[in-house]
Amino acid sequence: MGRSGGIEGGGGLRTAASTENGTVAISLGEMTPLSLRSNFSWIATGNAVAALSQWGMIIVLAHLGGPAMIGQVVLAFAVCAPVAALSQLGLRTAVVTDAKGEFRFGDYLALRLITSIGSLVIVSGIAVVVGFRLETALIIIVVSVGETFSSVSDIFYAILQRHERMDRIAISRMIRAPLMLVLLAAGVLGTGNVVWAVVGLPVAAAVALFAYDLPGGASVLRASGVGRLRPCWNTSTLLRLAWISLPLGVILAMAALATAVPRYYVGHYLGESALGIFASIVYLAVVGAKVVTAIGQSAAPRMAKHYAAGDMAAYLRLLGKLTAVVGGVGAVAVLVVAVAGRPLLAVIYGSEFGAYAELAVYLTVAGAVGYLGAPLSVALEATRRFKTHMVIRCAAILVLVGLLPWLTVQHGLKGAAVAMLAGSACSTLACAGAVAYYSRGNCRQERGGKPRGSL
Repeated sequence: MGRSGGIEGGGGLRTAASTENGTVAISLGEMTPLSLRSNFSWIATGNAVAALSQWGMIIVLAHLGGPAMIGQVVLAFAVCAPVAALSQLGLRTAVVTDAKGEFRFGDYLALRLITSIGSLVIVSGIAVVVGFRLETALIIIVVSVGETFSSVSDIFYAILQRHERMDRIAISRMIRAPLMLVLLAAGVLGTGNVVWAVVGLPVAAAVALFAYDLPGGASVLRASGVGRLRPCWNTSTLLRLAWISLPLGVILAMAALATAVPRYYVGHYLGESALGIFASIVYLAVVGAKVVTAIGQSAAPRMAKHYAAGDMAAYLRLLGKLTAVVGGVGAVAVLVVAVAGRPLLAVIYGSEFGAYAELAVYLTVAGAVGYLGAPLSVALEATRRFKTHMVIRCAAILVLVGLLPWLTVQHGLKGAAVAMLAGSACSTLACAGAVAYYSRGNCRQERGGKPRGSL
């Protein structure tokens, strides 16, 4: 039997129920969706605050601990990130693109709780078994606890993003990230010990989750008429949801590996101090990536609706605008680093970093190519061709892994940057080709009056 699905405009309360399984489509009731410009402004501000706070952590560690301490913390995140990303199973994207209310929010929440705890167990096992030094293993476990809290917050972000209320997400991030910076700095200054310094990270994530995200999520669910905030423990439903979402989890894991793998190789071949320098300079591009991510997150729900409705003109027009904006962001980033890289690095991190100005240009170019891939990834996911996107991400990782050992050994940090550029270019070009292919197919089906397929 069919569902009375979909989200209507306006501010009134609306739910959609299935007579077969009791599914209720999530809506924000009286919370009117914000405009694309307002959503971008909010999430860009939130991401900027988060990026600057995270950058501040690198700067604090650079000045108070040195490159080796940065290397330890960066390595911990490199170990945690791919496992945490895979465990998320792309459920945030699944909620955002679930326009027909195929699953209840309780299903998404239950699966996220299971996978988040599983991620913590797996990362803790890796920290113990692989043979890291005790201090490094403890840092990895503490960081993973923080990632667990953040992962639960992320599932509440999903229902807000789906209904284009990025202001709530931005406020949460502006609570969590600065608090992390303050607690990390206090830990380093107070103890001089990196383990105690990173304890502040899970504390800040827990504060944001329990003080803001959880109450906010409960109010959204009450407004939608779903009822109390509680997970739904239906085994068959969770297994089906996990299977459907698995390609999204692989996509996220591959994206995390694209960042983590160069750090593994740099740390292995060149040492923790070199890794600290490399990660610090990479962060110049990460700041721009936060702006690009804000653009994509703001536009994702609208792009999915355009594609689902068969409005290819609006879909492609929005994609063109996004690509032009992120291309401009990348061009400005490269120009700034090329012109003022040496004094910029010296002022931010210390005089010893000024010698790596050329490396900064290489890494920023690699980042700028990756920026172009962000709106193309959003456009591809709007088509719900998740398996195609998964294959593209896996291919890009294979290119990266194939090039990194030789280039890093032969050319050091610059070689690692070139390998990152090659991986980013592979992913961006493949996403562009996939979007072009599916767009043409959708246009032909629309003209022929045939239903649109999906994978």
